[in-house]
Amino acid sequence: MSIRILVVHEYSVIQKIAQNYIMTEYTDAIVDSYSSTLAALEELKKVKYDIILCAMEMYGMDGLSFSDAILQTINKDTHFAIMTSNYDKKNIIALKKQGVKNILSIPFTQPQLTAMINNIANPRSKRVFERFVLQDTQVIIHTNDQQIIAQLINIGMNGLMCEVSLDKSSVNILLSKKLTLKMPEGFGNITARNIQVSLMRISVTEWTEDYLPKIIRVAYKFVKMSTASKTIIQTAIQTLSSELTLAESQALHKMLGE
Repeated sequence: MSIRILVVHEYSVIQKIAQNYIMTEYTDAIVDSYSSTLAALEELKKVKYDIILCAMEMYGMDGLSFSDAILQTINKDTHFAIMTSNYDKKNIIALKKQGVKNILSIPFTQPQLTAMINNIANPRSKRVFERFVLQDTQVIIHTNDQQIIAQLINIGMNGLMCEVSLDKSSVNILLSKKLTLKMPEGFGNITARNIQVSLMRISVTEWTEDYLPKIIRVAYKFVKMSTASKTIIQTAIQTLSSELTLAESQALHKMLGE
């Protein structure tokens, strides 16, 4: 059964970042988002979740009041976490005294969110290999006679997942054994070439009105690559392990008025 997570925050940028991070690490997860605690409470009366993430600073009903209200729903035993931009020691101590066990700082990185989810949902199932978001990275899938352009979803040192919009030119995607990665501006626009891969799995994420696959996600395992390409990927992952992406940082700083 897929893990089901609810994200409650007034700002859509936080909702989107949390959703992207969750879907990157748990590709079969179900993530619902709300900007209103009142609307979220109505959902919590009908749908059972594994984890609820809620902002502390919310209009009308703060995170603590929301957690109390959850006790009157079918999610009274669901794991609950507070997200807060006020992450100083005094505030954290105060929250813990009020019974909050799980606290996530805003802004947060993917490893921080993943670690918290693993810790409160199932600490025994932590992944051996981390996977990271590298936004605006293009994946070129090489077949015998063409190149299929895809967008990177996540990447690790052992493989990657990308998203492809299907058309007549992408019918040979199953035949691909080689990829090229074009890094974004924040990583110098450099290119990792001639990455040999093996196809792991394909899943459909969007269908046409005629119930045909429209958008698919393809997971590849790295088989062989040059030292130069390995260094490029390694460097990117080391950076991502401790930093937000440039786009996310700018959006968050703008939202927080910094």
